[in-house]
Order: sequence, then C-alpha cells, then structure tokens
Amino acid sequence: MGISDRDGHTVMRLKGELDLASVDRFEQTAATAEIVYGPRMLVDLTELSFIDSVGLGALARLHRRLVRGGGTLTVVVPHGKIDRIFHYSGLKQAMDIRTPPE
Repeated sequence: MGISDRDGHTVMRLKGELDLASVDRFEQTAATAEIVYGPRMLVDLTELSFIDSVGLGALARLHRRLVRGGGTLTVVVPHGKIDRIFHYSGLKQAMDIRTPPE
C-alpha cells in the first residue's frame, strides 16, 4: 500500500486484495492519512486483484466519514471484474468511482 500527496489529495495505491485479511491495515492507514494529509482522498485500486464485501464496506465507511468531515473520496477501479463489483453493489452510483482511460 503506497501513500502520497498529490495536488492536495491523499493518494492511496492498493495492490493485491482488499478483504477480511487486509481491511484492518487499510482502515488504519486511511485514518492516519486523513489526519496527516487531510480529508480529500483518492484510492487507486487499479492494481487490486480482489475485493470482497468487507473491503467494499470499508470504502463505504471511509466515504461517509470523509464527506461528513467536508472532504471527498474518489476511487479509481480497473476495468473488468472489480468495476463490475462496484456497479452491482450500487457503490458506483453512490460514490465517485472512476475507471482509468483505456
């Protein structure tokens, strides 16, 4: 998991899986990044190979917390399976979900 600051946004790049086994680390890292860099975040999932309902829930909670604090959350998802998961879960319509240019 990489973290950087770009144009006033915290950028978190996730690799591998966001699931029950990794969600605690993600949530702790996101909370720390919010404190250090502020409530405007971009979470890049383009190198993610798997996400389950626990991972989706963590992103939804992060979105609610950031918006309540006056911030924003943008999630970049890869084309294909991960993008479809966000679509079918309803999160694609509820959050700022983007796919990278082809």
